[in-house]
Amino acid sequence: MSSLRLEIEQAMGLKFPERNGEAIVRFEESMEVPRAAETLMRGLYRDPERVRQGFKLLQQETGSLIDILMPRRSRLREWADSLPDRPKEAESFLKETTEQLLIREQRLVQAERDLVGQLQESGLEDVFPIPLAAFGICTYRDPNVKLFLKPIGRFAEIVQINPESLRQAIRVHFLFLLLLIAGADLDGRVYARGGEDEVIHWLTSVYTFRFLKSQSTELIQCYQEWVKAWGGKMPPQSLFNERACEKTRAAMVFWRRQLNISWEECWHIVNQLEPESSNVMGFN
Repeated sequence: MSSLRLEIEQAMGLKFPERNGEAIVRFEESMEVPRAAETLMRGLYRDPERVRQGFKLLQQETGSLIDILMPRRSRLREWADSLPDRPKEAESFLKETTEQLLIREQRLVQAERDLVGQLQESGLEDVFPIPLAAFGICTYRDPNVKLFLKPIGRFAEIVQINPESLRQAIRVHFLFLLLLIAGADLDGRVYARGGEDEVIHWLTSVYTFRFLKSQSTELIQCYQEWVKAWGGKMPPQSLFNERACEKTRAAMVFWRRQLNISWEECWHIVNQLEPESSNVMGFN
């Protein structure tokens, strides 16, 4: 944890608060399920019990077909080897079987149609966007990050990605988020603004993406899926050259200190000497 914290401090150019020379940031992972994650944990179904009953009915109707067919298989096998002694008896047998199968087949088809309709009503749009607080929270006054492992695992299951890689990516994101607000510049100046979640999460994603980009492709893929899930925006590739990194850092420091200047204005000021790149940090 300490090595990751130091890497994140170095990447953002800020320092976590210290007490007696030791960083006082806390990081914990919890098995609780916050209220914000209840829809995610329930899954993709608007009415899970109704869908479950649909599968149960389909299983019963399928079983009823098997119940009709299985006892008749030995008789049919017998007649395939040696023709029946009484054709009329065989004719009645086949007609009766056909009538029963037609009735059961109609019921089976209807049960399948109903279940397909229920499944089509249950899509990802009922879950996304997921509140960011479903995965973790930051406390800035007493610098603390808490991750919620069960929702993270459930999301990984839904989108079929590695839960451990996802946890690592989310961990980095929340540490950058905490550092952006609770951290101090190298000269000791601290964050002086309030609110502005859109800019805060945008800048956090910029730094997280840069950091993960140097780690592995899998981490980046997991991170992209997760950011998309809670409605965040991924930064453009143009931000990852050395010059853009320097300008991002300068604009971020300026923005953290200037209460009455928007992010767009801060970025424009930094780019005054290079106007052709002034729109690279737009997040609309």
